[in-house]
Amino acid sequence: MHKGIDSYLEHKLSLAPMVKNARQILEIGCGSGAWAIQAAKTYPDATVTAIDVSPLPPRPLPRNMQFLQLNVTEPLPFEPESFDIIHARFVFLHLQHWEKVLEHVVSLLKPNGWLWIEDLNSEFYDDGICGPGPFIKKLNDIYGSHMHSLNVNPLVGSELQSVLERMEIFSKVNSVKIRCPMNGKDKDPRIGRVGSVMFASMSKALLSMDLRVANTGITRQVVEGALREVSDPSRSGYMKMHMTWSQKKK
Repeated sequence: MHKGIDSYLEHKLSLAPMVKNARQILEIGCGSGAWAIQAAKTYPDATVTAIDVSPLPPRPLPRNMQFLQLNVTEPLPFEPESFDIIHARFVFLHLQHWEKVLEHVVSLLKPNGWLWIEDLNSEFYDDGICGPGPFIKKLNDIYGSHMHSLNVNPLVGSELQSVLERMEIFSKVNSVKIRCPMNGKDKDPRIGRVGSVMFASMSKALLSMDLRVANTGITRQVVEGALREVSDPSRSGYMKMHMTWSQKKK
């Protein structure tokens, strides 16, 4: 997924402007570590701390990067207002009570610091003539209900901007919505690539879901049917990705 988004961002870390004199950078939910490694190379004078609930895959790390295996839903071992930049990509859509977690994360940001978040709506869309197919509708309905029963919001992406603005601690909240085509077709080849990579990632995730989820009605038949519909070249299936970059007030 990182390669597709990196291509869209033209190898920048964010849509935000370059941050001068950044010394402490935190990435939450670092996954493979790809973004954190890129950040460490972009800001060689900064210390980049990457955290994730899962171990970091073995790979060489820049000298100015460290990894800590931590759960963001639990108290983090950092002082308030410690970081110049905090980044999270596709993290909050997985979390229970995500707004409370976000409040704690924001408390770690220095005055004038930047919060960069990219997140999704965990559902498929189709605004073509025929609209979403029957399997897409069924998957969206069942998955959405299941996530809400776990106190997880599947539509975090769409709510990010308004939640950040309501905090009233940012001088400005910037947000861009990107329509990611699941069949990889778009006038902008960068967005087409993001869509293709996202479809591959979503396919892998959905097809490997724990069998216990089948009890909710999300069967392999429903998943395979939805994936066929959303990637059909004759349809207009997509997912919504929201990119935000917000500067904390002084």
